[in-house]
Amino acid sequence: MNIEADSIGQDELFFFGEFDYSLDTQCRVSIPRDWRRREGETRLILFPGREQDLLLFPFESFRDFLIKARRVSLANRNAQVALARIGSRARDCRSDKQGRIKIEKNLLEAIGVTKQVKLIGAVTHIKLCSPKAWEEQPFSDDVYLDEFQRISESGDDLMQMFMDNLGKK
Repeated sequence: MNIEADSIGQDELFFFGEFDYSLDTQCRVSIPRDWRRREGETRLILFPGREQDLLLFPFESFRDFLIKARRVSLANRNAQVALARIGSRARDCRSDKQGRIKIEKNLLEAIGVTKQVKLIGAVTHIKLCSPKAWEEQPFSDDVYLDEFQRISESGDDLMQMFMDNLGKK
């Protein structure tokens, strides 16, 4: 997704910080107030990640992927399998008035979350994982600067990230 500085809207959602939450009995988690739309529901697309985590993307970001996906030829078998995998794994999450989203219990169990969940702001999306999994990340404190530079210089888009992610599972 090529984003030019002037194409980022003032109401664009960005995610910074870390939060620890307890799941309620209905497997709901509260999205921090700063990470929600000011008015109305916040719509997020949930997708399993690579590192025993779940990723939540704002619907607006996922919409860019959907537009590109519509252009994929129905005759392209690999693309159709990839889209079917994305469709079978992704979930449309809409917040209630209190900013909570419901996450299927089996998805939480798959990432080792039973009661406590860690929400990490990943700038363009939210990463959900167990607090233990986040602590065990083999990521030194300065390596993120190398990734920041790589991302800044890269032309990768969201669709390519999804395709790469599916190839690793």
